[in-house]
Amino acid sequence: MAKTMNKKSYFFVSLIVTSILTCLYFIVFYDNFKIKEMFVRAYVLPEENEFVEKMIDTKEYRRKGMKTILLWNTFFGDRNFYFGEGDIFRDCPINTCKIFNDRDYLNVEDYDAILFHGNELNKYDMPARRKPKQLYVYVNLESPANRQVPSDFEDYFNLTMTYRLDSDIPWTYAFVEEIKSGKFVAPSKNPDWSAYRNTISTGVEEAVDDEVPSAILDVVRGKSKLVTWFVSNCQAKSGRLKYVEELSKHIGVDIYGGCGTFRCSRGKSCFSDVVEPNYFFYLSFENSFCDDYVTEKLMNPLRYNVIPVVYGGANYSQFAPPNSYVNALDFENPKKLATYLKYLSQDLRRYQSFLQWKKYYRVNMETKRTVCTLCEVLHKQNQPKMYPILSDWYAKNKCSIQTLLDYNGDKYATKMTLINRG
Repeated sequence: MAKTMNKKSYFFVSLIVTSILTCLYFIVFYDNFKIKEMFVRAYVLPEENEFVEKMIDTKEYRRKGMKTILLWNTFFGDRNFYFGEGDIFRDCPINTCKIFNDRDYLNVEDYDAILFHGNELNKYDMPARRKPKQLYVYVNLESPANRQVPSDFEDYFNLTMTYRLDSDIPWTYAFVEEIKSGKFVAPSKNPDWSAYRNTISTGVEEAVDDEVPSAILDVVRGKSKLVTWFVSNCQAKSGRLKYVEELSKHIGVDIYGGCGTFRCSRGKSCFSDVVEPNYFFYLSFENSFCDDYVTEKLMNPLRYNVIPVVYGGANYSQFAPPNSYVNALDFENPKKLATYLKYLSQDLRRYQSFLQWKKYYRVNMETKRTVCTLCEVLHKQNQPKMYPILSDWYAKNKCSIQTLLDYNGDKYATKMTLINRG
C-alpha cells in the first residue's frame, strides 16, 4: 500500500514539475519573458544556456520588427564590409535593421540575412544550418572578367549585392546627387539629368563664365600639364596599359604608381594636391570591359576640377552627368584622342564647359545609400527568390567588349571595337 502511495506521489510531483517547466518554456519562447536569467540559470544545462539565450534574443528582435544581418566573412579584410560601425541604419527611411560581424551572437540559422563576400568564399567554412526563409546575399564589387562565381555556390544565394545596376541591392562605388535637393540621380538605368541638361540645350559654349564658379576657373587657368594616370596593375585584361603607351606617343602622359615613374608621397592628397592643380585630364581606365563596371577610377576625379577620360564597358551616361567626361571609345585610335585632348586644353572656354555640371550636382562617396537599400530590401522581400545558376546572371554575356578583345587578340579597344561588336 505504502509503495503504491509513494508511486502515486512521485507521479503527481513529476507531473507538477513537468507542467511548471513546460509553462516556463512557453513563456520563454512565446511571451515577453522577464525572468529569463532565473529560468536559464536554474533549469538549463550550461552547454544549453548559450543556445537558449540566443533564441530569446532572436525572439526579441523579431518582436521589435528588427531584421538581423550577419557579415559572414570579411570584405578584403574589413570585418564591417566598409559600412562603418555603430548604428549604420540610423538615418535610413527604413532603419529597423541590425548588423553583426560575430557569427556567434545569435544562432546562425536565426539571422534574417547573411552577407557573403564572393571573393572570400570558402566551401569548407560555410553555415552548417540554414532556415528556408533565411536570405543569403552574394556580395561582389569585382567584374566577372576577373572573378568567377565558384561552382560550389550555384543555386545557393537568394539576393545579389554588386556594382551592377540590376542587382537586388546595387552597391556602386559612389553616386551623383543634386546639390540643392540632395536628390539621388545616378547611377541609374534612367537618370534624370534635367537640372543640368536644360542649361546646355542651346549649346555648351553659351554663358560658360556664368555657369562655372570663379574658384573653378582659377584652378583651370593654373593648369600646365596635360594627362596623368595613377595605376599599379600593369596586366589588366582591358589592355589599358598598351593603349596608354600608344597615347603617350602623341601627348604627354605622367604615370604615377607601379606602372610608371612618378610618385605621390603618402603625406599628400594625390587628387587635390597633385592632379587638380596641375593636370587637365585624368585617365579613368578600367581593368576590364563589363556592363556597369564603373569604379572609383571615374568617381574620384569627378570630385575634383579635372576632366576624366573613361575607358570601360559601361554606358557612362547612366553614371555621370552629360558633358562631364571624354570617352576614349569615341575615337578610332589613341592618336585621334590625343588630338582632341590637346584641342580642349588649348581652348579653355570649351574645357571649362566640361565642369559646368558641378553647379548642379556633386559626387557622394558614402556607402549610406547602399546600406539603406539593404535594410529596405530585407523588409520588402516577401516572395521566395533564388539564383539557380548565379554564374549566368553574373557573367554570361556581361563582358561583350572584353570577349571580343580577347577573341581578336587586339592589344586594346577603340571605337572600331564597338563597331565590330555590332
